Amino acid sequence: MPGFQKSDTLEILLYAAEELFAKQGFDGTTLRDITGLAGVNLAAAHYHLGNKEALYIKVFTRRLQPINESRLARLARAEQEANISLVGMEQLIEIMARPLFELAADTQHGGQYFARILGRCLVEPLPFMEAIITAELQPVMARFGQALRRHSPQLAPEEYLWRFSFVIGAMHHSLATLHGMKVRTHGICRDHDAAAALQRFIPFAVATFTAPVKPEPVNNR
Repeated sequence: MPGFQKSDTLEILLYAAEELFAKQGFDGTTLRDITGLAGVNLAAAHYHLGNKEALYIKVFTRRLQPINESRLARLARAEQEANISLVGMEQLIEIMARPLFELAADTQHGGQYFARILGRCLVEPLPFMEAIITAELQPVMARFGQALRRHSPQLAPEEYLWRFSFVIGAMHHSLATLHGMKVRTHGICRDHDAAAALQRFIPFAVATFTAPVKPEPVNNR
């Protein structure tokens, strides 16, 4: 964890919780685990954050909210600068993805742990997080989805939504696994290599949206 003053109890707890939730998951982590890593007594944890669910929600929102605000602000600026033209597809995908990949590369201030938590939230959804994820992620993804849709008028709505889902899924899977790429690829790729991941993710996403539609198989029966 980053260095803190002893008086920074809340920040210490949040960083400790973030690391353990990322490594062990919500169910595999107890408040005693968190306070033990933080060096804070259990009563202090209850005082500052209440129960484990409240702590998990705080860990999730404190990172994601500023990222989403930044992404939406960048998107608005890009659209304003483009005027009546469309913002390029590559630029849209870069604005959407870069802050998350950069966070996944942050091994000094705990960002890589949040990237894993975000991936876990979507792959292993927790019932109490459904409303939080809906509130924090869906409006932002809808905004980018609408912007990208303007580049794909040739796709039927169902086809476009499947492709958009695949792109978002690939992005979050990458966030959840970027920390362990060296082992997964037998040393070919590096851990926390956000630059390499983003460099490859953007053309992958563009290709997903621009690939021709495969004709439906003919039913000869």
